[in-house]
Amino acid sequence: MTELLFQQDSYLKEFEAEIIEISEDSIVLNKTAFSPRGGGLTSDQGVIIFEDGSQSDVLDVLSRSGKVFHKLSSIPKEEHIGKTVRGILDWERRHKQMRLHTLLHAISSILYKKYGTTVTGGNITPEKSRVDFDIDHLRQERVHEIETAIKEIIAGDHKVYVSFLERKEALSDPELIRTKVNLIPESMKILRIVEIENVDRQADGGVHVGSTKEIGSFVPLKTENRGKDKKRLYFTVSP
Repeated sequence: MTELLFQQDSYLKEFEAEIIEISEDSIVLNKTAFSPRGGGLTSDQGVIIFEDGSQSDVLDVLSRSGKVFHKLSSIPKEEHIGKTVRGILDWERRHKQMRLHTLLHAISSILYKKYGTTVTGGNITPEKSRVDFDIDHLRQERVHEIETAIKEIIAGDHKVYVSFLERKEALSDPELIRTKVNLIPESMKILRIVEIENVDRQADGGVHVGSTKEIGSFVPLKTENRGKDKKRLYFTVSP
């Protein structure tokens, strides 16, 4: 099992850990601050520095069966198992994804509270993000309403908190599962809850900023009609 340090502290930029497994293209650590790909988010990137001073780029990060696999540009020999390494995140990439992820939660809350619609999909990359949802129309005046509401949330400097609940208690509250399909694995008995103060509260395992003010400026890029009542909004943040 790999301890997920980022779920306790999204601002952890460096960490030390022990190699517990080495495969053809990846290593598994006993703990990590690298957030894996999943839930619509791309993975963190960065570098792993070994005890002998050599280093390898972290190209991708995947989670399988409780282990986090760090895909590297070069793989150490098996004798490195049990050795300590230092991980350093590409912080610019990570922080951009934190900002976009918290923004997506804010958008989800606006869609749910103003229009009664749920998110059906999403994707976050450092370059741009998208959110899919069911709604009868997304004409310019409605896009403007959403944009105005988002700007108010960002300016409101709402704090973002993390807590943990037992699965049964969390699933008894429909407000915590805001996506159209519940993608939380049955094996997860304790759920992580991310709350944007006075805005949103959802079960979520990803990285977030500590306040909505840190999101920066919301930049809507374009909207798409994906079929009857199916809409898509592309967006990013600046600077």
